[in-house]
Amino acid sequence: MAPHESTEVTGARDVLADVDRAMSQLQAHPDTGVREAVNTLLEGIDAVHRAGLTHLVSALHGMSGDTLINQLIADPAIRMLLMSYDLIAVDRRLQAEEALDTVRGHLHEHGVDVEIQEVVGGVVYVRLHLARQDGREPLPLDRIRTDLESALREFLMGFQELEFRDRDLHAPPSAIVPLAALRRANRPVYLDALDADEVPEGTLRATMVKDVSVLFGRVAGEIYAIRNQCGDSPLPLDLGTLEGAEVRCSWHGCRYDIRSGRQLDGDGRVQVLPVTTEAGRIRVAIDVETGAR
Repeated sequence: MAPHESTEVTGARDVLADVDRAMSQLQAHPDTGVREAVNTLLEGIDAVHRAGLTHLVSALHGMSGDTLINQLIADPAIRMLLMSYDLIAVDRRLQAEEALDTVRGHLHEHGVDVEIQEVVGGVVYVRLHLARQDGREPLPLDRIRTDLESALREFLMGFQELEFRDRDLHAPPSAIVPLAALRRANRPVYLDALDADEVPEGTLRATMVKDVSVLFGRVAGEIYAIRNQCGDSPLPLDLGTLEGAEVRCSWHGCRYDIRSGRQLDGDGRVQVLPVTTEAGRIRVAIDVETGAR
């Protein structure tokens, strides 16, 4: 059975809204005694949970540094819990980047790159960079907006609105510049992974790169890289098989296109990672850095 990330995340949002609404009603109760009892109860629960979670995070950090914690907070529910107790930093920009990673592979196939410029509260400001598409119709703007908003609405808690900061989205083709010339504003940082010979045609190979498990596969001579994780579950994909460009999960039977990250038997995705080969070594981009235009 396929993992149900969207259901779990949506459910978590609904529960939080219900809890917040119930607390507000109780704290506004006309009976002073009820209000004081509610505040005492909430303070006690907060103290118990905060102490326990603080000790737990401290113990995990002592066992493995940030490695295990970073793996755990890849789960949105765990990350939300630890952020609510100020045990990890709230990075709205990073959350928005992770949300858009779920559709970047699809958009790259159509010559569209998305640069997040700013995240202010629930509003995400982006700039689109469009590459020339020889003989192909450009992706309609409303389709791009739908894809971006769907990803942000599902994976960025508190998302409210998407704003484009492009002035030339409807410019003639002559005004569109090559995509590579514009990516300097948010360029990938490539890290050494493994020998190219370790990924023969039609095989999968996983390795850790900067505490991230990355799955590599070679299709028609080209090497591709995705997160070694089936959806939002902690289960890896490297025990599965690669047939053509299709990765089949050994746990759930999910099928993904390793080139785009798109799930072939559902609406999910796996994150596609930029990859290159230099001097026989495979290098993969886990992070990005900002560079001057």
